[in-house]
Amino acid sequence: MPPQATARSPFAGCLILILALGMLVSLVVFAAWLPFKQAAEIEKFTAPSPSPLPVEAIEGNEAKVNQLSERLEHFRSELLGDTAKPARIELSPEDLNLAIAAYEPGKQLRGSFRVKEITKDGLVIDICYKLNGRPRLAKKGEDGPVTSDPRYLIGTLKGHPRLARKELALHVDSLAVPGGEPVADGFMQHFSSLRLFESYVKDPVLGPAMATLTRAELEPGKMVLSRIPGETPPEVVGDADFRQGGSRVVKWLGIGACVFLAFAATMVFVGLRRQRRADKSGQTSQGGGGA
Repeated sequence: MPPQATARSPFAGCLILILALGMLVSLVVFAAWLPFKQAAEIEKFTAPSPSPLPVEAIEGNEAKVNQLSERLEHFRSELLGDTAKPARIELSPEDLNLAIAAYEPGKQLRGSFRVKEITKDGLVIDICYKLNGRPRLAKKGEDGPVTSDPRYLIGTLKGHPRLARKELALHVDSLAVPGGEPVADGFMQHFSSLRLFESYVKDPVLGPAMATLTRAELEPGKMVLSRIPGETPPEVVGDADFRQGGSRVVKWLGIGACVFLAFAATMVFVGLRRQRRADKSGQTSQGGGGA
């Protein structure tokens, strides 16, 4: 009696492949759609053109700049000196705006960041921040295959200074834009902490001094930076707090990728088991037919 033929349908294997490819395509489509969704939300409370803020004049204010430089250098020397002695400096809105105009660390803030007033509840700051807008294909002469036209966040924020991980940052409590348009919660979560001096943490001049600060407080009309003997610099804010908004997107993309990989692995495992069972069944049929 001739061996019995075993017919194997390819449907199960094709279904597994189709489902796996479907999940992969869904992840790719979601990743491509997300920047457009974010851009659409950002366009609701931003402007297509900038409204530059005035920069404090250096010419004519040389005496004030020199006095500020002397105060800042004296404060830096105190911070790097005897830790048993307190160190303190008070900075008014005029001082902060002069520092932005005169010193290298403030260069990136010129025309986009101006301290309006300081109360005991917060720093009131006018801003004109450049943001990335809706993605588009790059035109001739532009870098890269994909670029975007800028959008500008124009408004007034209220915040307070925060020390964390040897760094002075600005925590944003609220943000108001012209017209009263609400700012998306997802954007505010990402915008909640501004690391204005992140690039100077490892600076050989500013970094060591900034690392010794133990307090950053507000009083009516001034911001007070100080080192109190016996206090240690706070370490309460980590990278997760600074990147809360961005990490949420990464987290969901990571979860999607893990689900896809787990599903694909399960389908492959099930397919291999079925294949082995089919092979064993075929071998048994052939052995029985030859008997």
